[in-house]
Amino acid sequence: MAFLAVFAFVSSNVIFRKVENDVSPAYINSVRTLIGFITFWIIAAIFGVFILIFQFPIMLWIWLILSFIFGQVIGDTAYFTAQKELGVTQTIAISLTFPLFTYILAIIFLDESFSYIIIISFIFISIGVILINYGIKKAKNINDDLETEERIEKEHKKKSWRAIVLAFIASLGWAIGLVIIDYSVNKITDITGMQEMSSILANVVRFPFAFAILLGIVKHSDGKISVNKSKRAWVWLILGSVIGTSLGAYLYTEATRTVGATIMSLFATTAPLIAIPLDYIFNKERIVWKSMIGVMLIIIGIAFVIFMKP
Repeated sequence: MAFLAVFAFVSSNVIFRKVENDVSPAYINSVRTLIGFITFWIIAAIFGVFILIFQFPIMLWIWLILSFIFGQVIGDTAYFTAQKELGVTQTIAISLTFPLFTYILAIIFLDESFSYIIIISFIFISIGVILINYGIKKAKNINDDLETEERIEKEHKKKSWRAIVLAFIASLGWAIGLVIIDYSVNKITDITGMQEMSSILANVVRFPFAFAILLGIVKHSDGKISVNKSKRAWVWLILGSVIGTSLGAYLYTEATRTVGATIMSLFATTAPLIAIPLDYIFNKERIVWKSMIGVMLIIIGIAFVIFMKP
């Protein structure tokens, strides 16, 4: 489930690159949240469990809302904004530092025990992330005189640093959101006694509030909320939303409930293994040998956790 959740997430982001010049990152995020909102409410209604959300204490509602604010509203919006400048693979590489933040928060708030295996895994993954980051080659088409070239390069570096900061903000937002999900979904299981429905119920509460917040962000950033987009844009938006949100959000929350926030965050680092070939096939993003070495180090880091962690 953890691997499939990552596959769904990365696939949807590759798809969203098809429309990133037509719609803003906030618009993409609001559409995918609306699709998730509709999906989980329909599923809850079909299985007759919708009413169970009213058994949740107010504090649990607050935690669920906060998990989405940090994970999707802050984390994903920062991610999509960074991705527009850096590309899929490089943005994922930077933002995948979030297992470190997740582990620290899990030790503090979820009483997770310290493990040297996790630290070894982080070291391999971090080196892998750095190599992937430096291994990306961005195509540049600069044909003007030297002065213009220097000015464009300076502006490009400025935008790149801003995008890198946003990628780290996404990383921290995801970590906070993931730890809250771990706590909240297991709390829902304790209250309802329905393990198989706890992830669905969590998302029934989370998505409507996130959608309302994102609508406000869209109006602020775009100046207005408009559905007048091309048919092509809507096809890609809906396809990416169903894959990455309707399916991906369920797998993500259920895997987190099952294996915990730290392990889920480490599995999320398999994203470059999927992003590199998909982005090359669909978006023609070029890579070099350093990226492949980085991928191998990430695999080794994951292997440490799978085979050696007690």
